[in-house]
Amino acid sequence: MIDISDREALRLSEGRFASVFAQCPDAMIIASLIDGHIMDANQAFVEHTGLSIEEVIGKTPTELDLWAVPGIGPKVLQQLQTGNIHNLEIPFRRKNGRTFSGLMSAQPFDQGSTPAVLVVVRDITALKQAQQQLQLSEEKFAKAFHAAPDGLAITRQQDGMLLEVNEGFCRITGYSERHCLEHSTFDLGIWADLSERSRLIEQLKQHGVVHGFRARLRNVNGSIRVCELSSHPLLISGDACLLTISRDITESQLMQEKLHLAATVFESTAEGVLITDTDQRISAVNRAFTEITGYSESEAIGQTPRLLASGQHDSAFYASMWHQLTAEGHWQGEISNRRKNGELYPSWLTVSAVRNKENLLTHFVAVFADISSLKHAQARLDYQAHHDPLTGLPNRTLFESRLQSALLHSEESGSLGAVLFLDLDRFKHINDSLGHPVGDLLLKGIAHRLKETLRDIDTVARLGGDEFIVLLPGLLQPSDAKAIANKLLACFSTPFEAGEHELYISPSIGSCVFPTDGTDVATLVKNADAAMYRSKAQGRNRVESYTRDLTEQASERIALEQELRRALDRNQLSLAYQPKISLLTHTLVGAEALIRWSHPTFGEVPPEHFITLAEENGMILQIGDWVLEQACRQMGAWRKTCTPFGPMSVNLAGDQLRQPNLVERIEQLLTDNGLVPDCLQLEITENFIMSQTQDALAVLHKLKQLGVQLAIDDFGTGYSSLSYLKRMPLDILKIDQSFIRGLPEDTHDAAIVRAIIALGRSMQLTVIAEGVETREQQQFLSEEGCEQIQGYIISLPLQPDEFRE
Repeated sequence: MIDISDREALRLSEGRFASVFAQCPDAMIIASLIDGHIMDANQAFVEHTGLSIEEVIGKTPTELDLWAVPGIGPKVLQQLQTGNIHNLEIPFRRKNGRTFSGLMSAQPFDQGSTPAVLVVVRDITALKQAQQQLQLSEEKFAKAFHAAPDGLAITRQQDGMLLEVNEGFCRITGYSERHCLEHSTFDLGIWADLSERSRLIEQLKQHGVVHGFRARLRNVNGSIRVCELSSHPLLISGDACLLTISRDITESQLMQEKLHLAATVFESTAEGVLITDTDQRISAVNRAFTEITGYSESEAIGQTPRLLASGQHDSAFYASMWHQLTAEGHWQGEISNRRKNGELYPSWLTVSAVRNKENLLTHFVAVFADISSLKHAQARLDYQAHHDPLTGLPNRTLFESRLQSALLHSEESGSLGAVLFLDLDRFKHINDSLGHPVGDLLLKGIAHRLKETLRDIDTVARLGGDEFIVLLPGLLQPSDAKAIANKLLACFSTPFEAGEHELYISPSIGSCVFPTDGTDVATLVKNADAAMYRSKAQGRNRVESYTRDLTEQASERIALEQELRRALDRNQLSLAYQPKISLLTHTLVGAEALIRWSHPTFGEVPPEHFITLAEENGMILQIGDWVLEQACRQMGAWRKTCTPFGPMSVNLAGDQLRQPNLVERIEQLLTDNGLVPDCLQLEITENFIMSQTQDALAVLHKLKQLGVQLAIDDFGTGYSSLSYLKRMPLDILKIDQSFIRGLPEDTHDAAIVRAIIALGRSMQLTVIAEGVETREQQQFLSEEGCEQIQGYIISLPLQPDEFRE
């Protein structure tokens, strides 16, 4: 054995106490028994109260405001000075002001020469809440048990002795509660058929519970009642018991089913339901009520519907509601309510007055649905219905609505306003060359800049594609519209950032003023659009105002477009062929197929008038394919009957080049008409070629591999990059006729033509000049080394029979 001295034992004891004191999960303090000031506290005390050790040492619980009950501190200290405290329940206050229930025990002891007390406090808040919930549950059960309209009975399974019955059970059986509690159901002879009791017990053994078991019960006077039974096992004070619910369905089966259905709907419906008495005191709420409002059933019962009042409606609103409810017994409408957490929400409310058989008012039933999601969805749908999804700008519908309102205000006030129609110049080239994502970014940037430039009262909307329209209300004079339009034009002078690209683009703007240029929405939009087209025709990147002559031009344009759609079906389109001559051999080396439109009313429509229309309305694909087919067919016919003379040139639209099956289509046309690929020469404009992506370049290479000749048309009018141009699989350069007209006198034209010929020869390309009309032009071109020409000096475009001759 080891002899431990008293001092060592004391040290070990104090160490054990210190360990328990520090690690105990209950709050512990050591306080002076004289004045109650705290001498030490453990970590649990710090966590429970929120106070630090430094804050509490030397202070009393009263000074620290730990007592949640005013004045209790001195009483507790006085009690401690006379003896122990064991499991005293006291409410305490934390540092943050919140209270908790504590179970306090205290034991005085001597701290050296100082009388002290060890106080232990256990937080029993959760236990109290659980007890309260248990009590509430038991109270609810008792209330439900005795208030239930059906017969309820609790029996001991061992001998069937009735332990508790409710009034409903007594009503069904005819026995008093006292008489029932002295007997078993078997003793009372309640079972009219004992085999039914046996089946019920068997089902209980198999399933544990029984629902909807129909049985015949005999009451005290011998009459039989058909009842629907439900039995559930219970454990009461260690005894196995049964709770049996008996519903008399003899005379009211249908009504009982309706009541059951109503109860099920009440609890399971998604709509909140509350029932009040005639004093508007809430007597019942369903689960959806709690889910929607945040108030529990216990919080709502006994309150009035003012519990949900939002403060958003005035007294006149409620007066109108109650007037209709009183007069008609029904009110329905939208109302704003407030949840328990203070959040406002819209609801659709239906309130009905309930009257008994004597027509006396007994209750009010309110059914309401939280329509927040519906309102949000409606708002989203409304926004989507009135705004462009890409830019967030108003769309045509919202614009026309605002324009209509502006027209009404203008009529009433005599003020002026204007409509501006904006169309982006050559936006299609950007979209096709850089892709739609870049185009979309550009449109967003343009929309943002337009909004920033305009006034707050103005509206800018996107009509679709690259078209925007602007409403300018409240103008002082017509010239204000032109001034604002020029501001919009100026805001395009700086580049737009679209992803990694810095892009320059310009608009063509048309302007019209109301009421001068129109007093209805359709007219103003049409007139602004007409002015915009004049801006396009005048060179783009400018503002044009509406004049009356534009209406006639717009009508003609619409009529022309409508007739163009019918031209193919009515065989109004045809091809003429212009010969190409070699300047070296002065022989025929090819022909260019040129489209012509002969209309019975319009006469001969120039190609420059209808080709642009076809490109805008999408008909260019159909027309371009028709031209290819007709040209190949004519070339095939000539090859059979005439001496071969060179390739047939066909102008290819940009949209055709983007068709995925273009190469296969051309190959099929050549095969069908017995032509070799070099019989066909495709002409593509310089601007289109330079704006295309790698995909378009790949198509050109496929055509080249097929053997088709490729020409760059209108060369010199675009913005060719020589480094890009040399990557193109080209065979021919065609000098645009705008440079030929001034030859040989115009020194600038002469210099440009010499440079183009030199460029073509250096790239080993055949150079063709178009639009040659004089001997002097022909001589100049021959001397400078141009290889082929076409134009009026050789021949006008000819019909097939004329060309053959």
